[in-house]
Amino acid sequence: MTETWFLATLWLGLVLIATLLSIWLRIATTLSEIVVGTVAQLVIGALIGTTVLGVHEPGIKFLAGTGAIILTFLAGAERDPEVFKRKWKEALTFFGIWLGGLR
Repeated sequence: MTETWFLATLWLGLVLIATLLSIWLRIATTLSEIVVGTVAQLVIGALIGTTVLGVHEPGIKFLAGTGAIILTFLAGAERDPEVFKRKWKEALTFFGIWLGGLR
């Protein structure tokens, strides 16, 4: 149980760092989350080992896959918000179809 809380704290801490970094550098949040996650995996994996990040846990694998798809979706929405405002029905339909495929 302690390991689960440690993993949650570690991942939420990385998200906080990514968010603060994106505000400070004035870049897209999705970009900073990808960079911080990649750097964290490289640094922590090289120094301590990949088992600390829980990369082989089924829950982490599911969250990583889901997060990758959602980050891609959000990066597109941040990229061109005007198009997203005009085509929000189509975007949400695609997202709904993807969520329906998870069941």
